[in-house]
Amino acid sequence: MNKKGGLTDLFLFMILAFAIVFISGVMIYVGNTTYTELRKTFEGKTYGGAVGNLNATVNLENTMGVLNNTYKSLYWLSVFIIFGMILGIFIGSYMVTTRPIFFVPYFFITLIAIVVSVFISNTYETILSDATIGSTFEGFVGANYIMGYLPIWITIIGFVGAMIMFSRLGSKENEIYGGMYG
Repeated sequence: MNKKGGLTDLFLFMILAFAIVFISGVMIYVGNTTYTELRKTFEGKTYGGAVGNLNATVNLENTMGVLNNTYKSLYWLSVFIIFGMILGIFIGSYMVTTRPIFFVPYFFITLIAIVVSVFISNTYETILSDATIGSTFEGFVGANYIMGYLPIWITIIGFVGAMIMFSRLGSKENEIYGGMYG
């Protein structure tokens, strides 16, 4: 409750959104590649053990196959996490106690965040166009949309956050500063 400003929220959002989608994509890629290579290696082989003959392909399907199906949930979980961060920025903007003078730095930081988001969006587009890992990222439909249009998203989030933060300024000022401004 003692938050004095949300100036870094946009930067945290950009960095964390990129990291979440990138790490999720790498996990899916590594899981699929590992599963494919192990499947080629174990195809049709059985191994004797203390319990009896074990089919390696069945064991692979019951372990790594289940793990890969679980990783596929990252396609939609990443979008939910990103929207949760956006909602957190809006709630944080509502909870901030600020003065009108901070609108100017907030505006300039939002402009800097928009410029930085262009570079992050272009980097993500480069990853999407990569021949090796790009096909894995095609499943991130919602995240691809958000990351592809990241400068627009940052603009909207930044200015809506500013409107939320500075629109309740009058009511907050009376509570905090004892009617000094109104």
